[in-house]
Order: sequence, then C-alpha cells, then structure tokens
Amino acid sequence: MKKKYGQNFLINKSIVKEIIEAADIKTNDEILEIGPGDGILTKEIIHKKPKKFITIEIDKSLKENLDILFFKKTSHEYEILFKDALQFDETSKFNNNFKIISNLPYNVSLPLLIKWINQLNKYPVAKKMILMFQKEVAERILAKINSKKYGRISILSSVYYDIKKIIDVDKKNFFPMPKVNSSVLVFDLLKKPMLDISNIENLQKVTLELFNNRRKKIKKKLQTIFSNEIISKNFLEELFDLRAENIPPQMYCKLALLLKKN
Repeated sequence: MKKKYGQNFLINKSIVKEIIEAADIKTNDEILEIGPGDGILTKEIIHKKPKKFITIEIDKSLKENLDILFFKKTSHEYEILFKDALQFDETSKFNNNFKIISNLPYNVSLPLLIKWINQLNKYPVAKKMILMFQKEVAERILAKINSKKYGRISILSSVYYDIKKIIDVDKKNFFPMPKVNSSVLVFDLLKKPMLDISNIENLQKVTLELFNNRRKKIKKKLQTIFSNEIISKNFLEELFDLRAENIPPQMYCKLALLLKKN
C-alpha cells in the first residue's frame, strides 16, 4: 500500500454488506470496481457471481493478495487491471449498461465522477453507481439550491442521476484511519435527463463562469456570456439580482442550451 494513492481500506463488514445490498447485483450484471485495496468489497462482489467483473487497482504492491481472490476464476469475464482508473476506457471492456461499485480514493473521487458523467455520451454507460466519498464531498454532490455547498458538481450530478445517501461512515471504520468521515451515495441513471448529454460541455462552461465568483450577483456574467438579444428574448434579466447558488439545475440547463445558440 502506497500513501501517495490516498488509500484507506474499509474494515467494517457490516458496511460492506450495506454497499452490496444497495448494488443489488444480479447474475447478468456487469460490474466495475475501482480501488479494491485488500479486497473486502471484491470478495463480496465475486460471491454474487455477476456475469462480468473488472476491478482496477493502481497500486501493484497489492497484486499478490488480489490475485489470490481471482485464482479460481478462469473466466476472462473476471479480471484485475493494474492501471490508473482515470486513464481507463470503460467502453473497451463493457458491452452493456454496467454498475460501478467503489470505495473511491479521496484524491481522485471527483475527477472520476466527472469522467463518468462526461462518458454518458458514449455506450455503454454506468446505469448505477454505489460510491464512497469523503463526507464533505458527498455533501457538495447532494447540496440543493440556495445552499452554500451547492455548486457545479451538485448540478452536473443531479442533471443526469438520481442520487441518494445510504450511510455515513465514521473514519474509525478504515485502516489506516483517515482524518475525515465518509458517506456512501447511490447514483441511479435518470431515464430522462434534464439535459441531453451532447450539451454537457456548455453546461460545464456556464456553471464554471457563474460559480467563479459565487458571492457576486450574476448580472455582469450573464451580460458577458450572452448577447443582449438573447437576454431580452429569454427574460434573463429576471436572474440579474441572483447569485450562482440561487439558480436551480433546470435553469442552468436552459442557459447551456442558450449558450449553444449564442
């Protein structure tokens, strides 16, 4: 185990059980796990006998222990890949809507989530994700309009996924013990997203612009981003006295579409 990878291994089996129950693994499921560590989640996923199971671990010093878990699995559908999950192309290994189950390393949790959201314009996609985050990050993901924690990741996530928290996890349930607590979130892909995934780049641009100075009212930002004609035609003047945290995800989606026309 190498400290630079931000690894904290879950050691509480009752929490593992809750994660596995939330995943609702069927025998025809395809599963991706990121950061198996010592294999506490990995063992339970294998026990459920999914159709396909791929786990990705960046730390090659864990190879010997993880190889033991897969020793009796001769099927090519069960595989350990020792590589950086941020560089992994899920579409190269999966042929169906798949599930992601992971106690995410803190240092790459948000980049991985954003990567998977961006990947929704490809196929296959992650239809369900059960992910453990640092508690503060989970609170930002779940944050609602008019909250100080409401921000870009709250919007990007909720536009495409229905998200629920299933459990908070005290730091004492990990080894080595981190400095912070964690939370497990379940992401279910929306059947009808708020915004077509082809427009996600514009959604990212709009949210970046408006949250760049989140304490300021957005009048000047809107006047910089959009022409006077678009502002007038779409009654965007009504937003001038608001701040970024006062704008609901649906309006950000509208602004993303207007940016496309601008």
